[in-house]
Amino acid sequence: MDAKKVLVLLGVTILLGTFAQNLFMPILPAMQKAFATSEYWINLTISLFTVMLAVMQIVYGPLVDRFGRKKVLIPALVLYALASVGCYLADSIASLLVFRAIQGAGFAAIPIVAATMIGDLFAGNGRANAMGTYQMMLAVGPAIGPLLGGWIGGVGGHSAVFAFLALTAVLLLIGNGLLLPETKNSQTAARSFHLRAYCDIFRQPTGAAVILLGFAQMFTYYCFLLFIPVELTHRYHLSSERIGLLFLLTSVVFMISSKLAARVQKRWGSRKALVWTAGMHAVATFLFMAAADASLVLLVVTSALFALALGIGMPVHTTLLSEVFEQERATAIGVYNLIRYMGMAAGPVAGAAMYGAGGTWLEFGAAGLLLLLAVLFAAKNAGGLRLGKSA
Repeated sequence: MDAKKVLVLLGVTILLGTFAQNLFMPILPAMQKAFATSEYWINLTISLFTVMLAVMQIVYGPLVDRFGRKKVLIPALVLYALASVGCYLADSIASLLVFRAIQGAGFAAIPIVAATMIGDLFAGNGRANAMGTYQMMLAVGPAIGPLLGGWIGGVGGHSAVFAFLALTAVLLLIGNGLLLPETKNSQTAARSFHLRAYCDIFRQPTGAAVILLGFAQMFTYYCFLLFIPVELTHRYHLSSERIGLLFLLTSVVFMISSKLAARVQKRWGSRKALVWTAGMHAVATFLFMAAADASLVLLVVTSALFALALGIGMPVHTTLLSEVFEQERATAIGVYNLIRYMGMAAGPVAGAAMYGAGGTWLEFGAAGLLLLLAVLFAAKNAGGLRLGKSA
């Protein structure tokens, strides 16, 4: 199976896998009623999945580096498929929570294995282009998942949504089991894992820069996601349908810009692209801060610029980690994923507190400043020609 076909298979896997995160969000109120539970417990089905997704990144990383990509992915997909069936059969909120946690643990292998295999199969600008495709497929799921889930749930209720997830999980297991090759270099001896491997990734200047930017950019992005519906509802009095259109616009811009990342890296090189694209994101954040309260038109325009800058920059992260950490590629990507997921979790909480204390200017001023500091750190540690010891 050639590299481009593997990329297609990985893209489909990550797309269908992300549905487990967002497919049933539109029917959470109906699920709350069906399971006769509180809003807290039904929302915990999202949080538990996300926590397991984040924590398992640093578990899978060393395993993928030591034993191989497919050897870890297939058992994880078995776990994901069994848990998806369990979610479908769950008859209480307690059993649903257990299976959602297991489902998150199984799904967690997909993003780390996909990014690692792309790093194995592609090099140079081909790797940058493939990472852009991977990032685009990651963005497609959140864009269409809630729409698809709302339709499926409207037809057959929450059980139909979980049945769909179970079916796709089984198909992913069969497809990857039959078609996915092992891309770990058989010439590379399996090395014992030590906890200091995590520290080594942070000590490597480029690794530290990418990880810090991953946190800062996801923190800012999730501040943005939380802020948009609040601002459009209370200041501009828009309906939920029109708010959904803005989310769709930013998702489309993000997907398109992800494919531009390869051209940017080809022109500037990965290191320069890392610094400049993150700098663009910081500028876009400050522009959004200044424009969001001024007019709806300016809010829409700066939202598109925000998504454009973020979309161009994100594929650079995994491209650069794949270049720098050849032996510990999956471990490095796992640590990066964990830290950026922490940014996703912190953004809504901190963003809501800052918005309540000082409005748009405090929330996005602080987020923009965090981004700017991360950019300066990256310029100092990853902007030059040195790779450091791990390169």
